[in-house]
Amino acid sequence: MNMLNGLKLRHLEAFLAVSQSGTISAAARARNVSQPALSKTIGELEALLGTPLLERTARRAVLTPAGESFRVHALTALQSLETGMRNLSGKGTSGLIKVGVLPSVAGDFFPSVALELHHSRPDLRIGVITGPNGYLLEKLRSGGVDLVVGRMPSAKNMPGLSFEHLYDEPVVLVARRHHPALPCTAPDVLTSYPLIVPNPGAIIRQKVDQYLAAQGLSGLVPAFEAVALPVALSLIEQSDMLWFISRGVVERELKRGTLITLDLKADYMAGAVGITRKFDFDKNSPTELLVRLLHKQAEQVHT
Repeated sequence: MNMLNGLKLRHLEAFLAVSQSGTISAAARARNVSQPALSKTIGELEALLGTPLLERTARRAVLTPAGESFRVHALTALQSLETGMRNLSGKGTSGLIKVGVLPSVAGDFFPSVALELHHSRPDLRIGVITGPNGYLLEKLRSGGVDLVVGRMPSAKNMPGLSFEHLYDEPVVLVARRHHPALPCTAPDVLTSYPLIVPNPGAIIRQKVDQYLAAQGLSGLVPAFEAVALPVALSLIEQSDMLWFISRGVVERELKRGTLITLDLKADYMAGAVGITRKFDFDKNSPTELLVRLLHKQAEQVHT
């Protein structure tokens, strides 16, 4: 295989660091090098390829169309190299599966699958990391997790990644049992009780904002912003607050009857839940076994 003369691993790593950070200064700090040194490395790569990869502005470094295309290939190359090194060193068969889990699947869906995997393969270990979508996607790209399970990321966050659909899940408006708003529908009570809405970085925040705008309430100021169940649940139980959240986050509470839903009268308040990954795994690998169990659980519960 012929490689470009002079192309080195540091060129790819520097380019990917800038594409992930969005600025050369942030990428330089992450790689513990000076900004001029990193800029020089990017310049060398662009000279080798014969095309600009970044458009530099005062604040940002934006990928050009050529940069977007090259980014996919650079990620694939590094991922393949990492896999080969792990296999040769024996670390690729350690039996540890690292999974990023979003709140929409953390309450019921993913734990059920994890337990089934544990019962069938007690020799395997699962390392679970939770957090907002952007944080988990960065972990995925850096190798901190093998896959992410939860809501489908936005299109701007998908370059170099793939998404496998598991099921569709609605956004619901929940309240405590015996809430005074019952049995009213959501549109009639939104201005009567304080609201908890998802944080601005949450994937479902856009759907909630769209819904409020459709009700003529785009200027409504929420009392709290949260997607974390322990915090929001405590607020709801001690007050008359209402909470917009993915149904999967509160599925257990809904089944137990401690929370109830108010009819939103909006079919569009749903979105895809699935598996985000950056490359395929060997069909006999522990991670691929987990993927198959996730699909199996989705078929059993959501069909």
